[in-house]
Amino acid sequence: MKLLHTSDWHLGHLFCGRRRDAEFREFLNWLTNLIAEQKVDVLLIAGDIFDSGTPNNSSVGMYYDFLADVCHQTSCRCVIVTGGNHDSPSFLNAPKSLLERAFHIKVFGCATADIADEIVPIYDHDGNLSMIVGAIPYLRDADLHSSNWQESPEERDAAQCRGFREHFRQVAEYADKLRKDKPVPFVLTGHFAASGVTLVENDAVREFIGGIKTAQVEDLPPSADYVALGHIHQAQTVGRKEYIRYSGSPLPMSFTDTRPREVELIEFNGKTPAITPVLVPQSRRIITLQGPWQDIAPQIEAIRDDSAEIFCRVLTTDLDSSHLALALNSIFAADKHNYPVIAQSLLPLPCSQRESHTVEELRTLSEEQVFKLLLDRKGIVSPPERDALLDTFRQLLAEMHENSGES
Repeated sequence: MKLLHTSDWHLGHLFCGRRRDAEFREFLNWLTNLIAEQKVDVLLIAGDIFDSGTPNNSSVGMYYDFLADVCHQTSCRCVIVTGGNHDSPSFLNAPKSLLERAFHIKVFGCATADIADEIVPIYDHDGNLSMIVGAIPYLRDADLHSSNWQESPEERDAAQCRGFREHFRQVAEYADKLRKDKPVPFVLTGHFAASGVTLVENDAVREFIGGIKTAQVEDLPPSADYVALGHIHQAQTVGRKEYIRYSGSPLPMSFTDTRPREVELIEFNGKTPAITPVLVPQSRRIITLQGPWQDIAPQIEAIRDDSAEIFCRVLTTDLDSSHLALALNSIFAADKHNYPVIAQSLLPLPCSQRESHTVEELRTLSEEQVFKLLLDRKGIVSPPERDALLDTFRQLLAEMHENSGES
């Protein structure tokens, strides 16, 4: 049995306000060809299919076109889609019955009322059980525990962790009863942040999800032979266990993330997985040029003259913002092709020279970068106070995104 694990597509994601439809289409076409060439039996998409709970028509079209192509152009027996914290459960689940009956596509936009319904048995051509998938989507607060206004934050966190462990334990228990000691692989999915994972700054990962800040490896049932995770955008193993993996996002979500992108191809020999990371080709170059202007100016001119569309960030160490803008306008006077997405001076500004940012400048920054500008303006630079305020801001921002995603 061959399994392909991918996640965190974030269809519709804007890179500093720029659309990426062409990149997403090329990835999905490549993925369809990979599934066909490798004769993949089961495709797992572990959450965050869309970047928004209300995806645009182009993103929705790409999603359904891809599912149709996999069904008509490959020998894949089953596609399993689980929702992430960016996804709308009701939107994913709307065509659930149609997709399952017509195309053998299983969709789990949210946790099911009966946990046993999250078990997906996979059979071979002779009708023999050949794999069991525990399709667990992103677990929201209500899936983990019943709120009690009298409980303390510590008690609430402990209850949510117990609920998380219990949900995964029950799914594993149902799977164990189904396979009855047969050498049939059991695969789990999940969409959460595991303790100890590597994160990249400004990477659009919402830190606090499902009521739990992080989950421990010990929270996962030991009977799983492979755990396909989503939510973290960098491909990596968890807890030094090769069989517990994040596949990461197929496209980088920020300038700071320079890691190669990949999907995970797993071939089972009995219950033993052989895992092969497959690199995802990138159709767009995303570049950061940093240094003195005289060193990076020739590179900027080369990018301007490149026919390909490139996302470029310019960080100068010797020009202030106004002189940087003049220098860039001189280079791009005749043609704005590949004008830098972000252009920033790294020179510190005295308080007397700090000016307000324009709306266009602020649109190129993340929420956290804007908050850091506020801290700079207020003169809050000492690490203890600054770090505490940043942590509080990140938590509030995550809760705001969470509430927005559920509405």
